[in-house]
Amino acid sequence: MSELALFLVRIGFVAVLWVFILSLLSVIRADLYGRRVISRIARQNAPQLAAGSAASLGIDDSGVFEPTQISVLTGRTAGTNISLDGKKEVLIGRAPSSDMVISDEFASSMHAKLVLVGQDWVLQDLNSTNGTHLDGKKITTPVTIKAGMTIRIGTTTFELRS
Repeated sequence: MSELALFLVRIGFVAVLWVFILSLLSVIRADLYGRRVISRIARQNAPQLAAGSAASLGIDDSGVFEPTQISVLTGRTAGTNISLDGKKEVLIGRAPSSDMVISDEFASSMHAKLVLVGQDWVLQDLNSTNGTHLDGKKITTPVTIKAGMTIRIGTTTFELRS
């Protein structure tokens, strides 16, 4: 091979290596910090939801789902319950600072969060590596949790209960 061809191969290898390193840093950053979109949505909608009653907003509140706890169904912490009393946001992940700590190798440090928007709990995946599943389907946008829905993060499955 000529010296010019060898030089171009080396430059190409270094460029591919840098692209790999930058994409790796992007994934690590997303795993550590996640997205905070749902908190902004909750703050924007809170005054509107507090201003009117359910009837004035056209909402039938006869069958309102008001969970009081998170029940872990499967995983290393199966059988435990986490109270939702007085909480507006529940961070779920592997980090010790999370409200619901999941000791699962498939969970990110800040994996997902539950946010109380009005009277509904909304689940948001925080750009986790392995995703968050609701009733067996991977979620990509914030989703309102209804009664009987199961949430799966890695091998841990849980649901909101009254």
